[in-house]
Amino acid sequence: MKVQWQVIVGIVLAIVIAIFAVINVDDVKVNFLFAYVEWPLILVILGSVLIGGLIFFCLNIVRTNSMKKQVKTLEAAKKELERSLAAEKSRKVKVSEVEVTDSAPKPTV
Repeated sequence: MKVQWQVIVGIVLAIVIAIFAVINVDDVKVNFLFAYVEWPLILVILGSVLIGGLIFFCLNIVRTNSMKKQVKTLEAAKKELERSLAAEKSRKVKVSEVEVTDSAPKPTV
């Protein structure tokens, strides 16, 4: 259900951005620090959205890969702990409790 809502919100945002971009078709001056260019505002808006989406996508890939690495590390640690627990259970010997009494009398004070 969560994925469906994400798709719906994504489509709505895409439509809003497209409408906003189509309304703003005037030429604007863009400064690239080394040159000035006049482009239609629609290209500036769509280009900015595209670059933002690419940055988000790349950051999401990095986060996903780090999470996968963490999961593998935790699974390996879990297997090792399970192995050591099984080894301890197999080594466990039932020891009977024996009371040890002192044969020497205690000094009285």
